[in-house]
Amino acid sequence: MESGLAVFNQPGDLLVGPFGEEETSAILELVFNTIDTPFRKSEPVPKTILVDFFGTQKAGKTKTTEKIEQVFRRHKFNAFCPPETAEIEEVRNKLTDNQVVAQAIHLTGVQDYVLNLAQHPRCHIAIISRGLIDMLYWYEKGLRKGVYDASHVERVRNSIYELLRMDLVDAFFFFSCSVETAMRREYEGALTQRRGSKMNEKDVAETIAIYESVLCGVHENVSGIPVFHVDTSDMGVKQAGEEVLKFLLPTICARFNVPVSHVMPFAPSLIRRHANRSPHFEEQFKFVGHPDEAVVSGCGWNFVAEYSQEDTYLNPKDREQPSDPFDEIMRIRQDENGLKFMYKGAQRDSLLSHRFPCSFPIDEAEVKRIQETYETVLTLRKKRRCFEMADQNLTLHLDEVEGLGKFTEFRAQGSSVATHTEVLLKLAGDLGFSLASMVEGNYLSLALSRQTP
Repeated sequence: MESGLAVFNQPGDLLVGPFGEEETSAILELVFNTIDTPFRKSEPVPKTILVDFFGTQKAGKTKTTEKIEQVFRRHKFNAFCPPETAEIEEVRNKLTDNQVVAQAIHLTGVQDYVLNLAQHPRCHIAIISRGLIDMLYWYEKGLRKGVYDASHVERVRNSIYELLRMDLVDAFFFFSCSVETAMRREYEGALTQRRGSKMNEKDVAETIAIYESVLCGVHENVSGIPVFHVDTSDMGVKQAGEEVLKFLLPTICARFNVPVSHVMPFAPSLIRRHANRSPHFEEQFKFVGHPDEAVVSGCGWNFVAEYSQEDTYLNPKDREQPSDPFDEIMRIRQDENGLKFMYKGAQRDSLLSHRFPCSFPIDEAEVKRIQETYETVLTLRKKRRCFEMADQNLTLHLDEVEGLGKFTEFRAQGSSVATHTEVLLKLAGDLGFSLASMVEGNYLSLALSRQTP
């Protein structure tokens, strides 16, 4: 199994990892402010972020757990990593020779962690090691060795599935490494190469096989469970931690309704990755002038709405660097729909745009912060009448831009498998436009060229 997703799809949010340190700090600050809320004694305790790490021998789970806990603690989170249940006195002391009872005591400890830490009044996040899915591993291993009978394991397995379906654990991380890597980590520099009873090639290979079987069972019986796989064969502890955060942060934000858009304007790299992930880019042609609206209607365009828009363009670069209207741009738009932050990647075609866009609503307080963060390039105001072509995902804008004049804009969504150049040119021709009236550039570039002496 490769590192990545074991049985879960990455949350469909704005966040796309891996994350740098500044990005991680910005996201965690937002998570903290979202979940660190007061509550009354008469109210239910708010949900704690609950994470479960488990995996194969020498995969780096324990050291990575320490690093992840450290990251959260240094961002003001009350983080709790209880000892593995194998270290609990009742389990460690092996108070009974009955292996069914002994394992049940072990399982009870895990269930206690999950049920009580999922809503803990003094924790923001709890990270448990070798929890519920690990219990499934031990019962499966015991079944294969004849320690437990099939009917008993089936009953226990179903009870664990039922607890997993309660969705109390926010993310599971399965750590593994290759057999060769496990042997190297265990025996490199050791005084003896003599294999241990539980640390040998056969045992590690068996462990991997059992976990893969268990995870298949989990996937089949617990829909949508957030299990992520981290293969540390070619990773150090730092890389493994970064891989965990790559999946953990978007998962937390999605499950705790963290308003990720609030941090996006202040982390351009996050917006850039999100926009570049999109399978679609904007295709558009601009022409000087307006056609007769009767002709527009006669060609099948349907009027949708009219807006008065004010676009404040921002320079995403350092203040010392001049704004480039053909490079990535940011802008704040205000119209009848409210306030919106808009990002567009670099223009890949001077006529058709081919930018990857990203936008989301913002409030007035965020507008102030954004304008304090980035240099304002200029503000453009325009009247826009919007039309659409039914069932074709095509848009027509009749714009009147203050200080620039009247323009007609044709838009479509392009992708790697389909573009609409010929379609848009034909639609423009139907309204009487020719290549002679086509505009090269965008409204920002036109406005900046007017400012140039």
